[in-house]
Amino acid sequence: MNIVDQISLTAIHSPFTSVCDRVLSSKDPYSRSTKQGHITASGLVIQDDKVLLIFHPFIKQWFQPGGHIDDGESPIHAAIREVYEETGILCESIDGQSNLIDIDLHEIPANPKKSEGVHLHIDLLFVLRALKQEASHEKIEKAWVPFDQISSPRIQRALQKLQDQT
Repeated sequence: MNIVDQISLTAIHSPFTSVCDRVLSSKDPYSRSTKQGHITASGLVIQDDKVLLIFHPFIKQWFQPGGHIDDGESPIHAAIREVYEETGILCESIDGQSNLIDIDLHEIPANPKKSEGVHLHIDLLFVLRALKQEASHEKIEKAWVPFDQISSPRIQRALQKLQDQT
């Protein structure tokens, strides 16, 4: 099943079904110029029974690192790039696979500083392995959080899927 089909299946039981359909049928569902929403990518980096999280400077909550997909970039490469930019941790996909573990639809609040209205993020979550730590390009707080201290339902869901696969 391709990513668009997986997103459509996820959206069926969501309050965002119609917006998701408009994003997926847009000229470029990955582009920020698709104002009703766009597909984004994030990385679930796991090491020693801990998950790498960042404190989102605008939303003021702890999340997995991630963000927008650049023009011509694959979602997995966007996830790897975003983790590196936000944390300085260089990652790779596990066993060279795409490792899409979860799709989440969530509304992003308006951000007047970026001239952005409320819009939908269709976030693709990929499992990544940390290779090495370098200096971060962005000044974002990060932490390695033990599995039993994860409060995000989405990350708990992804960790459960990983456990079910083993």
